[in-house]
Amino acid sequence: MTHIRLPGYESPVLINSILWMEGEANYTRIHHVDGCVSLVTKPLNYFTSFAGLVRVHRSAIVNSVYVHRLAYTKGRWGWVYLVNGKVVAVSRTYLPLLISLFPHGPIEEAM
Repeated sequence: MTHIRLPGYESPVLINSILWMEGEANYTRIHHVDGCVSLVTKPLNYFTSFAGLVRVHRSAIVNSVYVHRLAYTKGRWGWVYLVNGKVVAVSRTYLPLLISLFPHGPIEEAM
């Protein structure tokens, strides 16, 4: 599936146009690649089933296509650096998943 139907949008939105998302109660703030930000009436959990979108924190999802690198500290917590320079926190719950998604990718262990 390459598109998402969002409430309030007449046409579907391309998944690759989404950079990352942040949850705000039952709303989700969507940050697009072009810099636009939209707020939709869907909880963050709704978007976890779409390919390429990876949950990194209780309140954040990133598009794996736009992950520049992953940094972490001995399995405690980490950070995802996106291609636009945005840094999104990774909780220890989701850190093992991210490390497995980028086995040969841009991972660095911070001290």
